Amino acid sequence: MKLFLKSVFCLFLVTGNAQKDFISAVVIPDSTLAVSADSAYQYAQNIKTENLKEIIEYLASDSCEGRELGSAGIDRAAHFISAHFAKNNIEKHGDANSYFQKVGFKWIYWDKLHFKINGVPYKQFWDYLVIPAINDDMEWNANEIAFVGYGIDHKNYNDYKNIDVKNKAVLFFKGEPKNKEGNYILNGTKTPSEWSSDLDMKVDAARKHGAKLVLVIEDKFKEYVDAHRAEVVSPDVILDTSETMQIHGINQIVLSTTTAAMLMGGSFKKILKAKDKINRSGKPNAFLIKAKIDILQKKSVRAVKGQNVIAFIEGTDRKDEIISLTAHYDHIGMRGKEVFNGADDNASGTSAVMEIAATLQKLKSEGKGPSRSVLCMLVTGEEKGLLGSLYYVNNPLFPLSETKAEINVDMIGRIDPKYGTDENYIYVIGSDRINPVLHELNVSVNQTYSQLKLDHTFNSELDPNRFYYRSDHYNFAEKGIPSIFFFSGVHDDYHRVTDDAFKINYSKTTKIARHIFLLTWALANGNKI
Repeated sequence: MKLFLKSVFCLFLVTGNAQKDFISAVVIPDSTLAVSADSAYQYAQNIKTENLKEIIEYLASDSCEGRELGSAGIDRAAHFISAHFAKNNIEKHGDANSYFQKVGFKWIYWDKLHFKINGVPYKQFWDYLVIPAINDDMEWNANEIAFVGYGIDHKNYNDYKNIDVKNKAVLFFKGEPKNKEGNYILNGTKTPSEWSSDLDMKVDAARKHGAKLVLVIEDKFKEYVDAHRAEVVSPDVILDTSETMQIHGINQIVLSTTTAAMLMGGSFKKILKAKDKINRSGKPNAFLIKAKIDILQKKSVRAVKGQNVIAFIEGTDRKDEIISLTAHYDHIGMRGKEVFNGADDNASGTSAVMEIAATLQKLKSEGKGPSRSVLCMLVTGEEKGLLGSLYYVNNPLFPLSETKAEINVDMIGRIDPKYGTDENYIYVIGSDRINPVLHELNVSVNQTYSQLKLDHTFNSELDPNRFYYRSDHYNFAEKGIPSIFFFSGVHDDYHRVTDDAFKINYSKTTKIARHIFLLTWALANGNKI
């Protein structure tokens, strides 16, 4: 699963409050009712634990090198998946009569990076942090900086009211001012406004006032660096069809308090006094600082090739209608000699989609195939920003207008702390957001066959994890396609070198994979959606 990045949080701030809340209950099946043993149930038994285990153990082995986009390891994984489809006699529907949809990417990373204050050079990670994804090439110097308090432009408080910052660097603190009673000045309450949590608002305010550069004072600089290190160490990745975008039209550098003090001749007390004056008076206190800064930021771009891996099981009487089933097979690769094998994230979901594809093809060969066609797609680039699925929905191999539903599988192999030793649950996200019939069908299939606890906690629009926006179904949902996301929760090994195959709960993975097959089967043979 894609990491929770700041851009996702900002999306919530912009859109979240305008949307209604969605189902967040745990739907517990009636266990007094017998599980149906009809033909669909029997078909689901073709998905076997030993097959899932074999797939996960290969994909999460060191030979796949953590399956990072652009690596030899992810290419091995892609060919392993395509060989599985070939072994099961699934027809080729990808590019050039293959199982692949080729996807091009650009890797963008710092080539040159220099930052000097009064002629003294400072170091990335130690003294300041510049993230490639939100900065552009820049060569610039200035002899004065505008200190603008908290960098806020609000009707109740405006740091830019009495200062001209056009073509200047602006320096400000995170957060927002409080009065002596401890209430925030902007809203008069003890609850901070979005100006405290959304740095983008402050950067945008600086841009609107004509600033050339933003310098942000970070009190907890070490923690900030730890949280954002991966965004700098790993290249920024975009689709090759994209242009390198200037997110704000203004660059931003995050400074440690020590570095910020160097702008004041080594005395941070002057800025602290200015900050205290704002809090005591409730009024802005902006001023110019005489200090020379020299900046050089230059990126390099490298082309990288990848592929989505496609299995298409053509339907019988409604073959033009599509049910889409996805899982991402990429992970985060290696750091030095350590391999991040990504057994749960997301070899587990990949194994489920691969075995469901094999089962559907077996049924088709026996004359029992689904009425609608089923697209089983293992997508790349999820960890870099849901990029493989984004490419697909913008370059579909089959019409999106005929894609009736999307099922996404991401991390189904572990038990999270909430459920302890109880493996009979799954988190369900997104099922009621576009077409509530998808939610109703999932509940019905679960009651009839699987009898799992369907936990919709993370489906709430108020949930801070924002999982709905963090996996590949989201790109389908953005196109108006009813989408459902299955997920078993996070754990201590998430995005760590310890996410290994021996920790997978294979019994649970099998139950979830069979449930997903049964929902796919119901969608492919039904007509409610």
